[in-house]
Amino acid sequence: MEFNNRYGNSPFYDNQQPRRRGLGGFGIAVIVLLTILVAAIVLAVSLRGEYRNDMGVSIEPERTAAPEPTKKPAAAPATPIPGTGIMPPLDGVAPDLSDIATPGFWDNPIPSIFDAVSPSVVGVINYTTQTFGKREILDIYGSGSGFVISSEGYILTNAHVVADAEKITVLLDSGEEVEAALIGADNETDVAVLRVDRRDLVPLAVGNSEDMRVGEFVIAIGNPLDSERLANTTTFGVISAKAREITIDGHTNTYLQTDAAINFGNSGGPLLNMKGEVIGMNSAKSITAGFDEYGNPVSAEGIGFALPINAVCTIMERLITEGSIERPAVGITVYTLTEAVAAEMELPLSSGIYVASVVTDGPASRAGVCAGDIILSANGRTITEQAELIAVINECSVGDSIRLEIFRNGDTFSCDILLADKNQMDFNTIDPLPAD
Repeated sequence: MEFNNRYGNSPFYDNQQPRRRGLGGFGIAVIVLLTILVAAIVLAVSLRGEYRNDMGVSIEPERTAAPEPTKKPAAAPATPIPGTGIMPPLDGVAPDLSDIATPGFWDNPIPSIFDAVSPSVVGVINYTTQTFGKREILDIYGSGSGFVISSEGYILTNAHVVADAEKITVLLDSGEEVEAALIGADNETDVAVLRVDRRDLVPLAVGNSEDMRVGEFVIAIGNPLDSERLANTTTFGVISAKAREITIDGHTNTYLQTDAAINFGNSGGPLLNMKGEVIGMNSAKSITAGFDEYGNPVSAEGIGFALPINAVCTIMERLITEGSIERPAVGITVYTLTEAVAAEMELPLSSGIYVASVVTDGPASRAGVCAGDIILSANGRTITEQAELIAVINECSVGDSIRLEIFRNGDTFSCDILLADKNQMDFNTIDPLPAD
């Protein structure tokens, strides 16, 4: 939000009359102008003070870090061991919209939807050990949003909201903060499942994200910036697009796109249809549309992304019943070769998949793959795009073997790689580049 106290000056024109003693027309005009300017300055200062006092928010940008909760977290709940649970019933009930007499274009169900579903939207607080001078204390690292999905105390949020947390708490609509157990998290799809030892929570009704159409109205509810001051902020928009394949932090997923305002802290909150059913989990937004001629970022507005609830529930079930999701991988980072890239790197080939790095002691490393290799085929299928290699790997399971045809220093050879679980690989630890 911007607040501008700049006022324009009104033009005054000389009427070309002969000068007279005393104030004259020009003198009076000057006095009137000065009076108006002084009044405008006084009014602006007064309005600025009222804005700060009435709204309780500084005009300057606020820090997005979550404030320290005013209440101490409750004792740790007695929750099941992750991976040993039974999928709970998704028993949410859609809100009663009978107060809208005649459904039609001009009827507004949003107030009724908000009243019914907002108690099911929670704040999710991530605690980690932080160092202050010589002291180490467990303090708030960050926060996001979440929503109740089952009356048995299960809560959905984004995996990045609870990443590296040493303790997780949930801030309920009542203001109570209770500790939550992490049942499971999948970084690939950015889905995490929490559970609190409460049976009085009201779950959201689950809709069908496949039924959504571009242009349909949607509501986003969450806690932008932090979990207390702006809790249960509601924004309104439409489904801008379906099935957007977006890569975030190296993970490619299919999202619903919406222009409903989503900000930092909204991550993990629900996206709802006009029946009050959750059809997506808000996860990300685009904040830049590119750069201008001077290298300055050009801001993007109204481009938010939500994971479809159908996909989220599939991941949720596996996390609850299995504890984690195995994902086959060879342990390399790659990118697609193009003629421009090949020319810049002075490569002899302009088609294939370039190996940028190899995870130390990963499957590819043990098979002898090196950074700088070019993958030509996988399991006998010619590979020219990164997505094609990913598709071949995803057709396999952990423990399967995959054969790659590789080009290196003018020679072509094949190697068999035993696929391992991607979640067990450290992509920050890579083999050194081979000597020339």
